[in-house]
Amino acid sequence: MVGSSLCQPTKNMSIEIIDKGLIDYQESHQEMLDLVKSTSRKSQIWHLEHFPVYTIGISEKLIQEDDNQTIPTIKTDRGGKITYHGPGQLVFYFMLDLKKMPFRPTDLTKTILNKTSQVFDSFDLDHDLNFTDPGIYIREQKVASIGMRIKNNFSYHGISINYNTDLEAFNSINPCGLNVKACNLLEYININKEDLHNRLLLEYRELDKQ
Repeated sequence: MVGSSLCQPTKNMSIEIIDKGLIDYQESHQEMLDLVKSTSRKSQIWHLEHFPVYTIGISEKLIQEDDNQTIPTIKTDRGGKITYHGPGQLVFYFMLDLKKMPFRPTDLTKTILNKTSQVFDSFDLDHDLNFTDPGIYIREQKVASIGMRIKNNFSYHGISINYNTDLEAFNSINPCGLNVKACNLLEYININKEDLHNRLLLEYRELDKQ
C-alpha cells in the first residue's frame, strides 16, 4: 500500500505528515526500517490503522511469533511487550531526527505522552499518565500504548490510541505485559474520530518547537 501525504511539505514545515491509511503491520515496519537506514532521513509522522495483529516488543521473552493464526503474532524491535493493533485504533509513528528536536532523546516517550494528554484535556477527558508502564489510562484501563526505538539519533515506532477497536481481541492478552484491561475512548466520552485525529496531528507536529 502506498501512502499519501495529508499535506504537502513546505519550507516552514520540518516534520512531514504522511497518511498511510489501513496498512499491514509488517509492511509499515519494513518501511520504517528503510527510512531509518536511508541517507536522507527527514522527520516524519505517519498516521494509520492496522489490520488485526499482535506485536511482540523486545521486552517480551515468553510469547513466540506465530503468523498462522487468524490474528498473527509478529516480533518487532520496539520497546515494550505484547500489544494489539486493529481497525478502530489510531496509530501514529514518529520518525524524528532527534538532533533537531528541542528535547533529549531520553524524554521522547514522555514528550509524546504529554502531547497526547494535552489533546485529551481539550476534550475534558479524565485520564491518567503513567511513565513507569508507559501509556494513558482511564479508570485504570489502558486507552493508549506507546513503544519507541532509537537508532543513530533517529526514532521510529510510536503510540496507539483505542478509539473504537476490538476489545475482545485486545483483552485476550495482557496489554503490554500488564495485568490490566484495555478500553476504548468511546466508552467514556463522545469524541468525533476525525476531530480527535486532526487535533492529535496538530499537537504532534509541534514536537520540533520549543
